[in-house]
Amino acid sequence: MMENFSARRLALLLGCWLFAITPACQRKAEKAAPATSPTPSSGAKQVAEVNRVAQPITGPITPAIVDQQNPDSIAAYLHFPKDPQTAKLDSAVQFYCDITETGTVETTDALVGKNEAFKDAVQKALDWGHFTPATVNGKPVRVYVGGTVLFLHENGEEVIVVSLATHDRDRVSKFENYIQPQLVGGLRHALEQEIAKLTKGILVAGRAEVVVNVDHEGKVTGTSAISESPRGSGLGRLLDDAVRHSNFTPAYENGKPAAGGINVVADFGMF
Repeated sequence: MMENFSARRLALLLGCWLFAITPACQRKAEKAAPATSPTPSSGAKQVAEVNRVAQPITGPITPAIVDQQNPDSIAAYLHFPKDPQTAKLDSAVQFYCDITETGTVETTDALVGKNEAFKDAVQKALDWGHFTPATVNGKPVRVYVGGTVLFLHENGEEVIVVSLATHDRDRVSKFENYIQPQLVGGLRHALEQEIAKLTKGILVAGRAEVVVNVDHEGKVTGTSAISESPRGSGLGRLLDDAVRHSNFTPAYENGKPAAGGINVVADFGMF
C-alpha cells in the first residue's frame, strides 16, 4: 500500500498559491485591460441582497467523478512526461474547470503546479478525457470542480493518483475517499449572471479566488480568504457575490454527504 505523504510535501510539489497560477493553455493570447473596479448599480445591489441565498436544490444530487474504469476517463489520458529525467520526479498539479452535462471540460480556469511538463500533461488529459457528469434529480448538470493530480513513484514504479479535492490538502495527502463541493451550473454561468448586474468598469482580464464552505446539504455557510489580482480591481468581491448566490453539491466523505469547502479560482480573461 502506498505510504501517505505530508501536506507540507504536497505544498512543496505544487510550488505556488493562487497568484503564481499560470493560466491554462489558451488558443490565443489575451491582453489585460486597464484595472478598473466593477461597480454594481443601486438596483443590482438591491437584487443581490434579496437573492443573497440561492434556492436550495430538492432531490438527489451526485457529484462529478473520475471513473478509473472508463476508457474515456481523464485518468486514461494521464501520463508522466516523456522526458526521462523529468519522469523521474514526483509532482502535483491542481486543476480548476467547468464540466458540461456530457462530462467534457468546457473551460480550464487554472492549473497550479511547480513543473510545466506535469501541468501540460494534466491539461492534455482535461482536453481529451471525460468525467462522469454530476446529476440533480437524475439529470446531468454542469459543475465547476477542483482536483489534484499526484505523480508519484512507488518501488520504482510510476503511480498517478487523482483526487477531486484542492482546498483540504491534508485529505489529498492522505489519499482519503473524499470529494470536495462542486458549484452546480458551472462558474461561467454564475459569473455571467453577476457580471450582468454591473453598469460599468468590467475588468476583462484578472483573477480572483475565494474559499466557499457548505453544509452537508450543499448550502453555502460562509466564504473567506478572498483574494484578487490586480489588487483593488473588485474581482474578489464580484466572485464572492457570485458564489454566494450559487448552489453547490455537498462534499462526499466515504460516499456520504458531508460539510466541506472548496477554493473557487476564477480567470476573468475567459469571459
